[in-house]
Amino acid sequence: MNSGDFAFLFTAAVVITLMTPAVAYFYGGLVHKKFTHTMLMQTFFTIPLITLVWSLVGFSLAYGGNILGGSIGGADFLFLRGLTDNTNNIWAPTVPFSLFFVVQLTFAIITPALISGALVARFRFIPYVIFFITWSLLVYSPLIHWVWGGGFLAKMGYLDFAGGLPVHLIAGFSSLAAVFAIGNREKREDGPSNMVYVAIGVGILWAGWLIFNASAALGANETAALAALNTLLASASGCIAWLLLAYGQHKKISVGDVVFGAFSGLVVSTPTSGFVSPWVMLPAGFIGGMLCYGAVALRIKRDWDDTLDVWALHGIGGLTGVLLLGIFANPDLAPAAGWLYGNPKQFFIEVAGLLIGTAYCVIVTYLLVKIINRFTPFRQINEEPEDF
Repeated sequence: MNSGDFAFLFTAAVVITLMTPAVAYFYGGLVHKKFTHTMLMQTFFTIPLITLVWSLVGFSLAYGGNILGGSIGGADFLFLRGLTDNTNNIWAPTVPFSLFFVVQLTFAIITPALISGALVARFRFIPYVIFFITWSLLVYSPLIHWVWGGGFLAKMGYLDFAGGLPVHLIAGFSSLAAVFAIGNREKREDGPSNMVYVAIGVGILWAGWLIFNASAALGANETAALAALNTLLASASGCIAWLLLAYGQHKKISVGDVVFGAFSGLVVSTPTSGFVSPWVMLPAGFIGGMLCYGAVALRIKRDWDDTLDVWALHGIGGLTGVLLLGIFANPDLAPAAGWLYGNPKQFFIEVAGLLIGTAYCVIVTYLLVKIINRFTPFRQINEEPEDF
């Protein structure tokens, strides 16, 4: 065991766990004040709910041995089996296998929590619980296996440093699929209601994102340091791009513009941060800021009722980052070179991974929502918050 790697990944697990309550505060401050309590409850409850789901079944589906042609993991780690046997730890051999499990658990918790922001006033608690259990097992765990668990996308050569596809894109496009399945709100009551909550949440998320991305290096090493640097660079340029567009359209800027612009760059950095040179992150973040801003405008024009723009930020930001990785992957930093370094094949591998992952998460999410809704309706009565 390497004590430096242990300390780094243990700290990462603590900080990334804190990012889920940060999402709760961020979302709770952005919605109408009468839904703040609902958002806090739904997001915070993701922690115990997904901890149990991931521990008992999800981790094994993600990191168990390949079955069905690499489309899902096997039963190797069902019901917490084998987590104290470090011979199983082929992913992070310098730390205990149980610590690798905990870090992956923190990723599994925060990903579905992102979806709750898209469905304000349409997400009753009981169907919410059923949906996130099934979505975690049928969407999140398989995507993790495909990309990081040795599944068929990994064998195809698909690259993704910290979760452009299996975290952000599937959260964003699943959110939009759920919006289409449930439908728009009958009455729009939007926030923000508490910018202090927003500021607290964003501050934790912005800082936490450095170690979120860096933890994908699975050790205290140069790749982790590069990922942290690239994360900050992308968030800065994404923020500037968003502010320029916002000012050009409205002749003013707001705290919300700063927040959403930074988020766009942060999401773009997730798949790229450990695999590209620092200079890439300035144009990458800027492109991400522009495309995510445009996605918000498109969502408004099309009247898609994704309340907190989860699709525009996480879906389009994740997609952008993966495409840019296919172009700019540096062979000195990544397992394969991108198009810029003479390997155009990598770009098309990334595109194939995006198409497969997006189609899968959209179809499965839409069907899940429709099926669950037949047995226990998602919508809150008169679109009023539930009492807890």
